[in-house]
Amino acid sequence: MRAVVKIGGSLLRSAQHFVEAAKFISSYESPVVVVSAVKGVTDMLIELYKTRYESIYEAIRDIHVEIAKRLGVSGVEPLLKELRAALELPEGPDVLDYFMSFGERLSATIMNGLLRRMGLDSELFVAPIVTDDNFGSAKPLEDRSLAADIDGHNGVAVVTGFIGRTKDGRFTTVGRGGSDYTATFLAKLLGYRQVVLVTDSPGVMTANPQEVPEAKILPMMSVEEAVEAARLGAKNFHPRTFEPVSGGMYVEVRNYWSRGTVIGNFYAPPPYKVVLRCGEGSCVVGLDAEEIVKLGGDYVGRFAAQVPMPPKWAHDLFVKPYFEKLLWIG
Repeated sequence: MRAVVKIGGSLLRSAQHFVEAAKFISSYESPVVVVSAVKGVTDMLIELYKTRYESIYEAIRDIHVEIAKRLGVSGVEPLLKELRAALELPEGPDVLDYFMSFGERLSATIMNGLLRRMGLDSELFVAPIVTDDNFGSAKPLEDRSLAADIDGHNGVAVVTGFIGRTKDGRFTTVGRGGSDYTATFLAKLLGYRQVVLVTDSPGVMTANPQEVPEAKILPMMSVEEAVEAARLGAKNFHPRTFEPVSGGMYVEVRNYWSRGTVIGNFYAPPPYKVVLRCGEGSCVVGLDAEEIVKLGGDYVGRFAAQVPMPPKWAHDLFVKPYFEKLLWIG
């Protein structure tokens, strides 16, 4: 069964980063690879849409031409000419999505060219997910018409993350962080079980390490817990990232070297897994979140409760003891 491997934009900052990503991709057999925009480019495209400044266009052009030149791949110039022409378009929600589509289209074109240079049978698929026309936060539809050809390609399939298309062919975006959502939705649409979300983090952490230095990597968590954590802003996941994960599907969140976190339709300890900053307090995500509500916490969801204390305190109280117990047993 093919894996869907998503490469995050934080891992695509230079030609060398593309090489590292391509080497990782080559370790899988005929994967479907969902590619994000080069880090920072989506924000630049939004600013370009707003201002139409030539200097921003030139900066975007220089980034991609330099990476493509160093890797010896072609295909970015036609897209850059198309983007240059878009500067003359009027404002509008569909035009903004069109501008933002260039980030993933450019990076996926570079990745596809690099994989082909490495001798892999790679093919590019641009926006193979059909969506509604709610531009900026489009909803993917259960429509295989654009994605069916991926199944028929036996090599590597490079797919643009974050963007889809309406039935009349206009580019849409599914919201920031949407490449994760693209990966899980595409896997469900095509009937694939394994999704690998590759980021600069070793996995889903029990808290933000900048606030809680002793935060640990979660080995496993349920889909329900992951949905709740994503909804509350964990790891900048798109809030709907894990909604398509059903049946025997599972998601690995990892970097190139870690074992990461496995998320699926199972329930595993500990009872409290993630602490997130929520307003003036903290939200605790876990199987036993309702027990915290019984103790006076505020109900946030079936698997989340809010407590009036900073993340460090909440992590020490609810999460840390279980990990210390696991280490003691080990």
